This record gives sequence, C-alpha cells and structure tokens, in this order.
Amino acid sequence: MSETPRTDALSEIEWKGTGREFAQKLERELSIARKGLVAVADLIDQSEGVYGLHLNGDGAPWADLRTGGGFEEWLVDFDDALAAIPSNASGEGRQPARKGL
Repeated sequence: MSETPRTDALSEIEWKGTGREFAQKLERELSIARKGLVAVADLIDQSEGVYGLHLNGDGAPWADLRTGGGFEEWLVDFDDALAAIPSNASGEGRQPARKGL
C-alpha cells in the first residue's frame, strides 16, 4: 500500500441532516469515484503507455508507471484505489492488467 495520508472524513465535513442522508451522499460520491477509476483502468488496459511523459519522445509503458515499475510513484495510489474496489461478492479487489509498450 502507498503512503497516502488518511483523514477522518466525518471530522472535516459539516453536515446538517440525518445519518441516513449523509450515508446516501457518501455512497453517491463513492459510486462516482469508482466509475472514474474503472474508466481510467479500462483506458490503460486498452493502450500501451504514455508518449512524451519523459520529454524525450520515447513511450513510457504502463508497466513502468504502475506499482512495481521503475516509475511507480506516478500511479501507485491509483493502483491502491483500484484494488480496493470490490469486483465480486467475495470482496476481492479489481486487479489491473499489466501491459508493456
């Protein structure tokens, strides 16, 4: 896991409403975030990498930018968030595909 700082969301949010309304609001926000993560993961799965990232014209394959790669600091938090998304009833996280350039 990355060293992403964690915060207590409840202490940072002023809420005027019921606990149920607050939970529904958080669920909607979480659903939007999950869809965004999956959309980016799908884009990564269907492409080979990023060109121009190192400003030298070479391609940077996703495998280099993902967890375990030489430049993993770019996307390690993304991979952690993606792994936290349940992919089935057993609660296993969605495992990102690894593609080279």
